[in-house]
Amino acid sequence: MLDLMRLFGQVVEEQSFTVVARTLGISQPAVSNQIRAFEEKLGVKLLYRKGKGFALTPEGETVYKHTLHILDQWSELMREIGDSEKLMSGKVHIGASHIPGEYLLPMYLGAFRKLYPEIIFKLSIGDSLEMAEKVLAHEVDFAVVGAVFDTEKLTSEFWLKDELGFVISNNHPLSGSQSLDINSIREDPMIIRETGSGHRRAFEEALAKLGLDLNDFNIALEVGSTEAVKNAVRSGIGYSFLSKHTSESCEKQGLVWSNVKDFHIERGFYLLTRRNKPLTIIADECYRYLVSQTSEGRGQPI
Repeated sequence: MLDLMRLFGQVVEEQSFTVVARTLGISQPAVSNQIRAFEEKLGVKLLYRKGKGFALTPEGETVYKHTLHILDQWSELMREIGDSEKLMSGKVHIGASHIPGEYLLPMYLGAFRKLYPEIIFKLSIGDSLEMAEKVLAHEVDFAVVGAVFDTEKLTSEFWLKDELGFVISNNHPLSGSQSLDINSIREDPMIIRETGSGHRRAFEEALAKLGLDLNDFNIALEVGSTEAVKNAVRSGIGYSFLSKHTSESCEKQGLVWSNVKDFHIERGFYLLTRRNKPLTIIADECYRYLVSQTSEGRGQPI
């Protein structure tokens, strides 16, 4: 029954029988037959066709919620009786905001997978609020985000320090300025990230310390990703503020990253989990690995 539950959970997570079949190395009809067998054992319909895909029935939603809980409990049991080595395979699904997801995690996960080559990773990227919601909904094992979410159901652990700096196209008149300050750029067009991003939250908090807010600036464009910000800056729409972790890629793409006088924007990246809900053995091992790689100030995985 546990195998059927795992398969059902994978199908719901991937929203695709074909993807699960390919991952497991079996045929798509075999996956369909096993889901059908699961339905017969439970005596309820779990899925129904919706357009080109499928959706959960009300009973299916209930079974999925309990499936996640039971599998978590099973992993915890195996951890307690010391059988973790047998479970160091499978999938770890991580949520991430744009900077850690695009610039940091691939490097760390690549190093971790060398230790456990049987593990498969899935990385979902969005803004920090969206990833927090995915953690709450059990859609990801844990997340790495640019904001703190310490609530009744979520807990955050500091992971890495970040700094935001001024970014402009290298052929823009401001790119050669040696005396940038926040007041001197207020009238120039600015590109900002969307509401819900840790990036924007950090920027607004830094402005508030100076008695300013976004209404004091000439906002030309609001976008939903770091790459969109860079493309907009490179096209000449205006300037923005981006993570120092992107500075190397900025230089390669014809952008200039620098600090603004007396305007410091610092924030952290945080590992986000469900409060008092243990991770699966493989997710917990990955989580602990990420913590260990930065707890002593190391910037690169070993």
